[in-house]
Amino acid sequence: MDETIIALREGNHTTFASLFDNYYDALCRYAFSILKDTDDAQDIVQKVFCKLWDQHADLEIRTSIKSYLYRIVHNESLNFVHQQTNRGEINREIIGFAGENTDDVNEQVAASDLQQAIDKALANLAPQCRKVFEMSRMEQKSYSEIAQSLAISVNTVENHISKALRLLRVALNDFLVLLFLILHLN
Repeated sequence: MDETIIALREGNHTTFASLFDNYYDALCRYAFSILKDTDDAQDIVQKVFCKLWDQHADLEIRTSIKSYLYRIVHNESLNFVHQQTNRGEINREIIGFAGENTDDVNEQVAASDLQQAIDKALANLAPQCRKVFEMSRMEQKSYSEIAQSLAISVNTVENHISKALRLLRVALNDFLVLLFLILHLN
C-alpha cells in the first residue's frame, strides 16, 4: 500500500494538507470541465476532500491516490449534474408551469393551490420521513449522506423516500390531472 494512503488512514494532517495543496486546483479544473461552473466545481472538490478526511480511517484505495481523487470528483460531478437536471425538471413541471411565461390567472391560482397542497402533504409526513425527504429533494443530498448525517441506514433512507413519494402521490392525486392538462396544452 502507498505510504501516502497509509499516512492518510492514520489521520496524518500533514499528508492530508499536502494532498489538498497538490491536487485541489487540478481537481477544480477537472470538475469545471464537467460542470461548467467555477463555484460548483470548487464546492464538489471541497466536498470530496471533506469526505476523504471524514472517512480517512476506513479508506480502501486500490489505485493511486490521484486516480482515486479524480474518480471521486468525476462521480460527484456527474451526481450533481444529475440532481440539478432532475430538480430543474421537477420545478418546471410541478411548480413552474404557471410561472413567468403565462399570464393566465387560472393557471397561477392552480399553481398556488398545488404549492399549498404540496406543503400540506409534506407537513403530514412523519417528522423523520419529512426530514429525509427534504434532505434528498431540497438539499440534494445523496442517500448515503443522509444516512450518515441522521445515523440511520441507507435502506431506512430509501424506505422513507418511498413512503414520502407514495403519500405525496396520494395527497396530490387531484392535481395530477390538472398538471397533465396544463403541461400538455402549453
